Amino acid sequence: MSTSSLVHYTTVTRDVDAPIGQVWGLVAGFGAEKAWYPGAKSVSLEGFGIGSVRTFNYVYPAGKNKGQEYTFSEELTEYDASKHSMTFQVRRPDYPNMIAFGTTVLDSLGPNKTRFRWIAEGSPLPDEFVAVLREDLNERFDGLIIAIANQLV
Repeated sequence: MSTSSLVHYTTVTRDVDAPIGQVWGLVAGFGAEKAWYPGAKSVSLEGFGIGSVRTFNYVYPAGKNKGQEYTFSEELTEYDASKHSMTFQVRRPDYPNMIAFGTTVLDSLGPNKTRFRWIAEGSPLPDEFVAVLREDLNERFDGLIIAIANQLV
């Protein structure tokens, strides 16, 4: 599937009161998310750089799925430190036929403020699946950005 055939699932944007270098220092540690990722029981990494795969053993820490556990993995597909962005292909067992990508992008808004965007795109899905996925991702991405910001206070 070419990237032009991907559909936009959601984008969550938040401003973080920290310099872009500090935010990037946490986000760019592909495979080291357990320190700030709520619900990550464990994170393992195979490989290094593009093509490396991180695997999460995850339990929903809050919300309607609180306590539910599952394992998912993400393969690093793009990484651009100069643009403070990275993209990873997501493999979720609850959507086994979905081709999906997550992208994190940081933009400096000043010496102590960073705009954080977490973008999800993927293969077309039936509307009812997109609605459930969007709700899950919006809650998760927002919580993750807040968790990162809290690490920098």
